[in-house]
Amino acid sequence: MRRTAALAAISIILALTGCETIGVSRGEGGYAEVKPTVAHEMIIDSHQIVVLDFRPIEDYWGALGHIAGAISAPLSGIENHLEALLPYRDSTILVYADAEEESARGARILAAAGFANVVRIQGGVRAWIDLGYPTVSAD
Repeated sequence: MRRTAALAAISIILALTGCETIGVSRGEGGYAEVKPTVAHEMIIDSHQIVVLDFRPIEDYWGALGHIAGAISAPLSGIENHLEALLPYRDSTILVYADAEEESARGARILAAAGFANVVRIQGGVRAWIDLGYPTVSAD
């Protein structure tokens, strides 16, 4: 009984102090941000993660490639992809692009469209590659 009370007290204290999940920070646009290392662990640990690549299709299949399993959803036409993405509305969605501004803008669009768990990978595909994580390309 004491253990249950202690756990309840700790939970309340953490909730009141605004404790966040380690490695996850909340963006102002209604989405979270993670470093590539955390994103990599998220992908490994859960098959429920949806990964979106906001870069143009040429870049998705280009020399840098894309994260395995990522869905191409170019930011330039994201409005056209929203309906197809609706089944993932309540899933955790990891997003990335080449530029921070692009991935942040895409994350804001998804959050504004009602996607509950949007998480932007900081540094995009280049930071992913710099850490030695694999990508898939047409080559």
